[in-house]
Amino acid sequence: MTKKVGIYDPYLDTLGGGERYCLSVAEILLKDGYKVDLFWSKDQSLIKKAEDRFSLNLEGINIVPDIFEAEPKSIDLIHNGDPILKNLKKSISPFGIRDKIHKITHKYNTTKKYDVFFYLSDGSNPFLFSKNNILHIQVPFTTKTIKPQFLLTPLKAKLFKHIICNSKFTAKFASEFYHHKIDVLYPPVDICKFDPTTKKENIILSVGRFDNILNSKKQDFLIDSFIKLIKEKNINDWKLVLIGGSLQDPDKNSYLNLLQTSAKDYPIEILVNPSFPKLKETYEKSKIYWHATGWQVDQDINPQNTEHFGMTVVEAMSAGLVPVCINKGGIPEIIIHDKTGYLWDTQEQIIEYTNNLIEDEKLFENMQTESIKQSKIFSKENFEQELLQIINQK
Repeated sequence: MTKKVGIYDPYLDTLGGGERYCLSVAEILLKDGYKVDLFWSKDQSLIKKAEDRFSLNLEGINIVPDIFEAEPKSIDLIHNGDPILKNLKKSISPFGIRDKIHKITHKYNTTKKYDVFFYLSDGSNPFLFSKNNILHIQVPFTTKTIKPQFLLTPLKAKLFKHIICNSKFTAKFASEFYHHKIDVLYPPVDICKFDPTTKKENIILSVGRFDNILNSKKQDFLIDSFIKLIKEKNINDWKLVLIGGSLQDPDKNSYLNLLQTSAKDYPIEILVNPSFPKLKETYEKSKIYWHATGWQVDQDINPQNTEHFGMTVVEAMSAGLVPVCINKGGIPEIIIHDKTGYLWDTQEQIIEYTNNLIEDEKLFENMQTESIKQSKIFSKENFEQELLQIINQK
């Protein structure tokens, strides 16, 4: 009998790193013979967009109504004396009991038919009743950023077989809330799709969405740093390329418009919502990779405003770029400082480290070789193997 998996991601329409993670899970399980249902009630063309942007094969995925946001219309409260529902009814206070039982029993009826349910948490954690419930945490929430009523209750905790985080950094904060063993499963990067042997040009690249929400990619800081680099170090033949997505009309994106104004009159190119082939081409011809998410953020107080892992950093390394990235969030788990790239804490350092690579070709080539090797740790093949091991654990 074909096994069934349900997948839920409340942020699917942002098509960010977390969405690539969840949809890669879907792709892998489809390939492994599962019937995959994706819970989503909004833009139905999103799957095609995701396939194009992330270079995924999601043929056969089934989109079903989002039961986690929609209110159930009609629910039978009697389920032949099912002991799970009896226990749930006993555990709920009399206040609003009918509405709560409606919601829980609806999720029970829907999710119990799945062999696996993969749920990306937005800070809240639902009742799930599949044979193997997996909670995926992408964001390092803290006691200040998560509401007490959203914390995993002892009853809910018993329903999750696995809790997975995207980095040790995220797991450190998740462990404050969850008493489960937490598995760190680094995001999948399809490193084989990038050719590091392509002839390089004098390009510094940064990839990230153009907005100022949550873990902002700080392209304004990168533009300022590049202008200082070319002025202070007399760099005349290099270009900065910023690539990213814009959910809203680019002409109405105020942050993007600010970046375009700041970049005017300098060798800075901004590419918005490029296709994967264009993204791939730009990676492969670039030399140095910049990343600044978390700049001026205290990661102990606001860890959610850092880069929780850094998939674009790995992509860049696999394409033969040497990373010069901020020393925060999950990025230090990717880069070995002074061997596979540089980790910086100040603007002076990002400028100095970048200039070292520009001035010393031998240094660049040595770091490039080590960077390519390091990227293989985060391959899609390793992710697939570890994911299936977790799912198949008895």
